[in-house]
Amino acid sequence: MSTDWFRSRGPGRICLFGEHQDYMGHRVIAAAIDLAVFIEGEAGPGDAVDIYLRNFGKRMRFSMNDIRYEDGRDYLRSAVNLLLRKGIITSCSVRAELWGTIPIQAGTSSSSALVVAWLAFLIRAAASDPERYLQPEWLGELGYLAEVAEFDEPGGRMDQYASAFGGIVSLDFSGELDARPLPMVMREFVLGDSLQPKPTQKTLKRVRGGQEAGLKALRELLPFRRSQDVDLDEIKPLLYRLPSELRPYLRGVIKNREITSAAAAELMRSQPGQEVLSGLMNEHQVVLRDDLLLSTPRLNAMIDGALKAGALAAKINGSGEGGCMFAYCPGRQEVVAEAVARAGGRPYIIRVEFGAGAEKSSAKRE
Repeated sequence: MSTDWFRSRGPGRICLFGEHQDYMGHRVIAAAIDLAVFIEGEAGPGDAVDIYLRNFGKRMRFSMNDIRYEDGRDYLRSAVNLLLRKGIITSCSVRAELWGTIPIQAGTSSSSALVVAWLAFLIRAAASDPERYLQPEWLGELGYLAEVAEFDEPGGRMDQYASAFGGIVSLDFSGELDARPLPMVMREFVLGDSLQPKPTQKTLKRVRGGQEAGLKALRELLPFRRSQDVDLDEIKPLLYRLPSELRPYLRGVIKNREITSAAAAELMRSQPGQEVLSGLMNEHQVVLRDDLLLSTPRLNAMIDGALKAGALAAKINGSGEGGCMFAYCPGRQEVVAEAVARAGGRPYIIRVEFGAGAEKSSAKRE
């Protein structure tokens, strides 16, 4: 194998509807954004991997023939390990540079974008059938396996699939994955980083545990096979019979599922209603804030400021308790960005963007 030059890209994402729903087997609606992770470099014979991490000013070096994880988020090694173990690639040498424009550990899936971009780079450079494995269904699943399953983390598949598919995509996890691209009728947003650390794993454990415990307790009062078969009106008379600490989680998981289903139905219409979608997004934020306790005073101030500045809707983004929010604000992005900054956040004007990919190049970019 001769040495060739390759480039790849993995976009970050915002979750329009369905926070904390993917790992419950429910639908989510996510959108890839024009903040991304980029990788550029050469690949050829050998087994040495040398990656310069531009954002951190440091290098990572390891051999594909001797992969040992150094921590529970060693995604560059785990992606290589996964592809080798599955026989998708054979050993090769890589010398590359990696950088990104996504806020790190802030809820916009910087880690998933990194994993997907790196997988795409490796597949394009070293797979015998790259077109097959660069299909979004494959790329999304490989991203999930390398990032979540490999380290037995509690997350779901939304982030990796959203990065792989791009645009606005409905991901229904209630059975065999149903990934459905949706019209990009919502494109102009302002992302706001609260600059507050986000305890992702702690939050996921708390919310997932609460939602699962709430559904388990409900089954003792109302037999049902799947949580998708229960609606909020049906369980309201039963809530008082459940432990008080479980009621918000149960109400939240079912209400958010219903909001997301309504949003998907609206987005699939020939002419989706902007007011309907905005109303559902704001309703979603109320549940995330009040039932699942995922907002913070600063995020609340950023959201309130965005709405007062003319945004049609605003909500937290990601697992919550820190990190980012975003506002849907067509035609008002500059004004909303200023309001987010006044509330203590760092604003980014963003648009919905295409999904991950990789290409072989004839020469290094100047």
